[in-house]
Amino acid sequence: ETISYGVIKMNIDTDTQWAYWDGIRSYSEENRAYLQSQIGNPEGHDKPNKKFYDPRMPVRSAEETTVARLGQCFSDLNCVDVF
Repeated sequence: ETISYGVIKMNIDTDTQWAYWDGIRSYSEENRAYLQSQIGNPEGHDKPNKKFYDPRMPVRSAEETTVARLGQCFSDLNCVDVF
């Protein structure tokens, strides 16, 4: 509502921090069985888990949730497709 009155600033720091954390949290939760050891998971006791505990994987998940949250912020601020 305030945006319709001309407010052009919104503090999104806390929201983006939470979105980043939520991406890491959800990645850890979804892949818990693969993050317990280097080898051995639900697919087999000798199956490797390297692609799951690679630090880039949860960071990528965090980036994706942050991008989604920023998209929501841009939409809330009416600044999507304005140029």
